[in-house]
Amino acid sequence: MKKKILYSILAIVVVFAIWAAFNKEKATQAVVDLGMALTSSMKHRNPATEKAKFEMSSDAFAKAFKDNTAEATKKYINQAVLLEGEVTTVSGVIVSFNNVACNIDSADVAKLAGVKPGAKIKVQGLVVGYNDLMEEVDLAQCTIK
Repeated sequence: MKKKILYSILAIVVVFAIWAAFNKEKATQAVVDLGMALTSSMKHRNPATEKAKFEMSSDAFAKAFKDNTAEATKKYINQAVLLEGEVTTVSGVIVSFNNVACNIDSADVAKLAGVKPGAKIKVQGLVVGYNDLMEEVDLAQCTIK
């Protein structure tokens, strides 16, 4: 009985693989749709409504990653942080503080009109990664406080 089930599953996988080889776009979309169906019931985080686990200046935050990347990654990745600093650039929906790039949440895009380089602001967001090459910390779902 177990062999029949295993052979059936294997046959389905082989048929799907052959179909996918000839229908790459449809296969890609099918995989994406399956992933969305599996994860759509999960609750998504909203760092804007969370209490920030860490509050500090953007310079101190970037320095923590530059000085000890492994330790800072363990401590800060996937955490809500509140940073204060002087804006160096505004590019599209990205606000940068020297080596910290904050991707502004779509709900806060209207607030970007008043943000200019040199302004001192606070942003709260979710730490998503550190780029060793550019020595830049990336935050997502940021809101301007």
